[in-house]
Amino acid sequence: MRSTSASSQPTTREVTDLDPEGILAPRPEDAGPGPATPVTVLTGFLGAGKTTLVNRILAEEHGLRLAVIVNDFGEIDIDSELILGIDSGTISLANGCVCCEVRDDLVGAVAAVLSQDGALDGIVLEASGVAEPLGIARTFTSGGIRGLVRLDGIVAVVDAEQLPDQVADQATADLVYGQIGCSDLVVLNKIDLADRARVDEIRNFVHTRLPVVRIIETSYADVPFEVLVGINLGTEVRSALDHDHGHSHAHQHDFTSWIYRREGGFDGRALRQAIARLPRSVYRIKGFLHDSDDPDHRQLVQAVGMRAEVDRHDGWGERPPATELVIIADGRTADRYQVEALLDSCRR
Repeated sequence: MRSTSASSQPTTREVTDLDPEGILAPRPEDAGPGPATPVTVLTGFLGAGKTTLVNRILAEEHGLRLAVIVNDFGEIDIDSELILGIDSGTISLANGCVCCEVRDDLVGAVAAVLSQDGALDGIVLEASGVAEPLGIARTFTSGGIRGLVRLDGIVAVVDAEQLPDQVADQATADLVYGQIGCSDLVVLNKIDLADRARVDEIRNFVHTRLPVVRIIETSYADVPFEVLVGINLGTEVRSALDHDHGHSHAHQHDFTSWIYRREGGFDGRALRQAIARLPRSVYRIKGFLHDSDDPDHRQLVQAVGMRAEVDRHDGWGERPPATELVIIADGRTADRYQVEALLDSCRR
């Protein structure tokens, strides 16, 4: 995530469904050097719906500058009216995104998009359907791009109807289990092809083996953008859950979000541990922390699933020190009081 640069023009705090009080919206006093660009890895077996999800991201009017890296342009269905130009394996789109093709050199592809556009809000990588995601994830913690990017999260797309057969087949079981087991979020896709009993059976199947995995049910890979990608602070974002901003579809899943705000200091290490123990109905947490061990600086909190990072961001300036977090969760099962009680246990 990246704060606004010193040259950014002052803007008002934008209110969205996922950030109703504008906590994550731009503030002119947030000037400073930007942290590493977040990377979201999309994994999942062949035919699960990753490419459909990529197409949604490329067509979304999310207001972000994203680089989407794919193995083959031929699998991507990009509306020709959105294409501004094609140059050396890169397609530039009207919504600010670029789509880049990679064959063998992943590090080179990431370095190339970063060198072409230093103002990227994030990178989305669609892994091959037979790729082992842990090896890909390690790419972003080693080598020449370490420090330039950070692994924001691994999202596994799973075919709700085909999963039992895939894990029953010895030829594919280890790969599918590995893709799910490495993920921070599981998108259980194509639930329209299975009845409720079947979907519940699949959920129980996954949670019996991987109890802490967060599962999002959907059809046609229709997942709110803010849940998938850890958007950069300082970027104006129009909520993907706002059904009145021109989309022709509505999201299938029932999401909820709220602001957790507390005055007084927190134990930053305890907060990271608490996030790992949150119920699996909580998908993302992002915002700022008042850490008692570093009271002069805001700490940037970024969490997806059990993965949580707390890093020094900037000084408080004229702002009164306080912890402000946006929490995005399952609207059907999330227990706000349980979540807040666990976070409150980290206060000092």
